[in-house]
Amino acid sequence: MQSLASHTRSNRWLAIAIIAIALGGLLLTYWQSSAQLVSRTKSSLEKTCSDIQQAVSSLYPASETQQQSVKNPELLYQAISESIRKEEHTLGGFWHINSGFAGYAIASSRGNTQNAQLSGSDQLVISSASREALAENKPVANVTDQIPMLVVLACPEKEHAGLAIWLSRPIQPAQNYFSVTASILFALLALIGVAIIVRESLFNRRWHQERDRIVADAEDTSKAVSVTSEVGEVQPFLLLLYQARQQVQATERELMAETDKLRLAAEKTLVGRMARSMAALALSDLEALEKKLRDFDSEDLKFKVQELVSLFETFSQLSPNMQGLDKSNIELEAWLQDIADHHESFSGEKNITVTSIVDDDLHVTINPLVFRFIFDFLLRHVVAFTPVNSEVLIQATVDGDYVNVSVSDESSGVAKRNLGTMFETDDVNPDAYGVGLKVIKDAIKSQGGDINYEKLEKTSRFNVLIPMTKG
Repeated sequence: MQSLASHTRSNRWLAIAIIAIALGGLLLTYWQSSAQLVSRTKSSLEKTCSDIQQAVSSLYPASETQQQSVKNPELLYQAISESIRKEEHTLGGFWHINSGFAGYAIASSRGNTQNAQLSGSDQLVISSASREALAENKPVANVTDQIPMLVVLACPEKEHAGLAIWLSRPIQPAQNYFSVTASILFALLALIGVAIIVRESLFNRRWHQERDRIVADAEDTSKAVSVTSEVGEVQPFLLLLYQARQQVQATERELMAETDKLRLAAEKTLVGRMARSMAALALSDLEALEKKLRDFDSEDLKFKVQELVSLFETFSQLSPNMQGLDKSNIELEAWLQDIADHHESFSGEKNITVTSIVDDDLHVTINPLVFRFIFDFLLRHVVAFTPVNSEVLIQATVDGDYVNVSVSDESSGVAKRNLGTMFETDDVNPDAYGVGLKVIKDAIKSQGGDINYEKLEKTSRFNVLIPMTKG
C-alpha cells in the first residue's frame, strides 16, 4: 500500500484539476448554447433599442401627442447610427406601419461589411416583429431558424405614431449535438474527479484504521507486535518495533530482577536503621530493669520481659511499608526525655543540648519501635547539621486529635532547591540539611500521622503529628 503522504500528493491536485476542468467546460457549454446566446443577444438589443429611443427623444421637443408623420428623417438616421456604432455586426433602421421600411438599414461600424439592403425573408421577420411591437407597445424579438441565426428585435418609437425601431444581429450558436456531446463528456470528467476523491477518502479511512490498529498493538505491551501491515511504508518500522519490544521485555526482566535486589537492599537498610533504634530502646529498658530489679516483684518483672519480647517480635515482623505492626499507648514525657538524653550523650564534640518539654499526661497511640525509630532518625539528622554548642528542643503539645511533637534547632534551614523533595527521596548518607527524609515520612504515615517542616525567624522546626490516645 502506498503511503498516505505520497498518495495524497499524487491524487489530490489531480482530482481538483479534473473537477475544475469539468465544471469550466460545463459552464462554457451552457454559455455557448443556443438558448443562452439568443437570450444574451436579446438583452443586448433591448438595451441598444432603449438607447436609440432616448437619443430620438432628445432630438424632438416634448409633446403630449405623437407626431403622425416623420419629419427630418436624417435626425432619426443619425440617432440610430450613433447608438449602434459600437455594436458588432448589428443592423438597424425604422419601420412605419403605413409606409413599411423608412429609408434603408444602417450597418454598424464594427466589422459588418454587408450592404444595407435586406433580403426578402429578413424583411418579413422584421415587419412581423415591428407590427407586433406596435400592437403590444413593447419590445418584441423574433429569431430565424437557419444558420447563422438572425435575432431581430423591434420596439415602438414613442415620439411618432406607427413608427418602430428595429435591430438585427446574426449569431452562430453551437450545434445541438455538439453541446449535448460536450456536456456528456464534461459530466463524465466530473464523475471521474469525484470518483478519485471518493477513492482517496476510502484510502485515508483504511490508512488511519490501520494506523490506529498498529498504535493500539504498540501500546499494548502484553500483545505480540504484528510484523505485517497493509501500510507497506510502516513494515520496516514494525520490524524495528518488534525487535525493540523484545529488547524492552528483556530489559524489563532485568529491571525487575534489579528492583527485587534493590527492594531487598532497602529492606536490609531499613532493618539496619531500625535495629539501631531497637538496640537503644532495648538497652534503655534493660538499664531501667537493672536499676529497679530489686524493687520489682514477679509480675513487674514478667511485664518488662514481655515488653522486650514484643519489641523483638516487632523487629522480626518489620516490612518496608511498616504496615501491620501492633500499636501501643505511649506516655510521651518519659519516652521523649529518654530519647533526648540519649542523643545529647551521643552528640560528641559538637556539645549539643537536647531538651524535652511535654505537656502533662500526654499519650499517643503508635508502635513503640516505629516511634523510637522516627525520632532517632530525625534527631541524628538534626544533630549532624546543627551548629556546634547549639540547642535542640523537643516539645509536645495537643493539636486537635493529634499530638504535635516538634523538633526545633538553630540551623540555617533547608535550602530552597531541596524544599520540594525533602520527604520524597531517601539517602543513607545525606550531604545537606533536610535531604533524604522519605523514610521518616513513610514511617509516620504508616501509623496514621504526618510530618511537615517550617522555617521560623531564627530556628528550623519539624512537626511530627501522632494520633493522640483518646480517653
